[in-house]
Amino acid sequence: MKINAIDKLGNLKEYDAILTYHSDEFNKAYVAYTDNTYNSNNELQIYISEYNSQDLECLVKSIPEDEYNKIKTEINSILLTFKNEND
Repeated sequence: MKINAIDKLGNLKEYDAILTYHSDEFNKAYVAYTDNTYNSNNELQIYISEYNSQDLECLVKSIPEDEYNKIKTEINSILLTFKNEND
């Protein structure tokens, strides 16, 4: 699945979605996505944002830092589960 987001320079950019996640705590949907670049630790760069599955443009919205940190922890747990199942 492809999604659209505004990059740091304010440009609309297409990204590859990795997974979607619904938080009961915040009652929102989130998407983990990548631009297929790697950080200085040679790890895939992954972003997390709120999204609306009914939005035909698939444009994501940024989220507050405290909300981001909770969602990031939950999504990382899911990704680790997938990794461990495939090892």
